[in-house]
Amino acid sequence: MSNKFARHFFIILCLCLSSFGALAQSQETSSASNLPPITVNVRQYTFFLKPGGSFTFSLPKVASPIRIEISFPSTNAGVQTPSELMWALVNLDSDSHNITWIGTNSDGSALGSNSLTGSGIIANIYGGSAPTTIASLIVANASAGTLGVTQSSTTTSITGKYIVREYF
Repeated sequence: MSNKFARHFFIILCLCLSSFGALAQSQETSSASNLPPITVNVRQYTFFLKPGGSFTFSLPKVASPIRIEISFPSTNAGVQTPSELMWALVNLDSDSHNITWIGTNSDGSALGSNSLTGSGIIANIYGGSAPTTIASLIVANASAGTLGVTQSSTTTSITGKYIVREYF
């Protein structure tokens, strides 16, 4: 009896080990190194705005989130505090033509909303601190997939230089 039991046990053990080997091999073939590389496109716009001015740009027609970085380098040899940067992660829904976003203001605070319920303000560059807004990234026209950068006419008196980069 013990030889028969040992033989059955050995066969079961061999079957289990071969199953584990097949499982380990299938996991190994789906490693991240076998994925195709991702190409990232970059668009850059450099422009100047007078107080009260705006610049509109189109979002790329892609099925993935779009990262937008905006800098407002000082043209008067000063440095804007708390920073001269705002950025956002936006998504343009190709079916509904709505835009959703998470925007980061120049003071590091964040806004998250969408073009159906939000004010349309995605992010702001502040002069000193909120609510003194120097410039804003806004939804210009959700159905057209356009955003805009606007410079305040009440809190600025000089022309501002802007650099916008879209990563998609």
